[in-house]
Amino acid sequence: MSEHKKIPELLVPANNLNILKYAVNYGADAVYAGGKDFNLRSIRGNFTFDELKEGVNYAHNHGVKVYFTLNSVIFENELFLFIRYLKKLRNIDIDGIIVSDFGALELARELLPGKGIHISTQANVNNHKAVNFFKRHGVKRVNLAREISFLNLKSILKNTDIEIEVFVHGALCISYSGRCMLSKYMTGRDANKGECAHSCRWKYYLMEEERQNMFFQIMQDKNGTYIYNSRDLCLLGKLKSLADAGVDAVKIEGRMKTENYVGLTTWIYRKALDYIKKNKYTKKEIAYLTGELDKCSHRNFTEGFMFSKDRSELENNDNVGYINRYRFIGTYMGFSDKFNGPVISVKNQFYRKEVLDILQPGENPVIFKIKKMLSASDENEIERANPNDSVIICDVGNISPFSIFRTKSGKF
Repeated sequence: MSEHKKIPELLVPANNLNILKYAVNYGADAVYAGGKDFNLRSIRGNFTFDELKEGVNYAHNHGVKVYFTLNSVIFENELFLFIRYLKKLRNIDIDGIIVSDFGALELARELLPGKGIHISTQANVNNHKAVNFFKRHGVKRVNLAREISFLNLKSILKNTDIEIEVFVHGALCISYSGRCMLSKYMTGRDANKGECAHSCRWKYYLMEEERQNMFFQIMQDKNGTYIYNSRDLCLLGKLKSLADAGVDAVKIEGRMKTENYVGLTTWIYRKALDYIKKNKYTKKEIAYLTGELDKCSHRNFTEGFMFSKDRSELENNDNVGYINRYRFIGTYMGFSDKFNGPVISVKNQFYRKEVLDILQPGENPVIFKIKKMLSASDENEIERANPNDSVIICDVGNISPFSIFRTKSGKF
């Protein structure tokens, strides 16, 4: 059987150097990351210039590209700071710059010649005329608006010859990207400057205008109400359609996420794309990989505006809190030859006798019931591991670096 003629690039988020390495090892073709300023994830994490240089070198040594996000709105009084920031990137071998602001685009072309310029979904590109406008201004790739339909996507692909990128997984906004002012209005934190307070996820009450001191609780289910709350996007089942249409890159949202989220989603979408390449992406593989997504917390999934013809799915936002069927308990620190098992950096509490679900780069998950567990500091046996502990799980056998450890919630 012949291979699929074109496989999209898999573009994965990274909030710091450690998570960049997880993205690389779990199969990303490219990683997008931000610095300490001028990007839409400014609350915590992100890369210093030295960390970015190290991350780019690490990625390139593994054949992976790095795109740098500078996709916030740039105010007039910030231009001199933005120019100074761009100049500091000249000596870092990044593969592309992601922008949404027209001024940022112009300055990136001027000050970083030769760097590929990508347009962020924040620019709300919904038609091929807009794509070709950006092409004339030196843009290499456009990430289309998340609100676009598949029919319109295919039309855009037929009417432009620059790279087209779409989101396939992660959180969705209730507003057009780059247009929401709810957080700014309610908290003073500007979503378009990377400071979103996620006001759409809050609990709200109803007030009738003639009874302004009376607040009526809105109950959709036992957990409260979700008037503005959106589901998470998941296009695993439509990935082949996107590849067949000729999409150049598929993007996973989540630059604030953990090693478990980045490692797992990268592993899943890498496997899916590899199945597509071999023309072996059947309903069986889709069902298996969708099931594996439950090993990371997520909201109920939707195929969003691109594929969902049933508008009731988008409108039905009952119970869109996080689903936590598995707990992320730790990451690989090293291996103990003496005890034939991995040393784990503990993220969440777990107990001896729990069953581990171990994800390794390029491998299927390993299931192992803990029989003996030791403190790494003194090699004493323990019954419970707490966050920030280092523990040895005995007799697991050889486990790869960058392995991720999970347990099923409530089961041991």
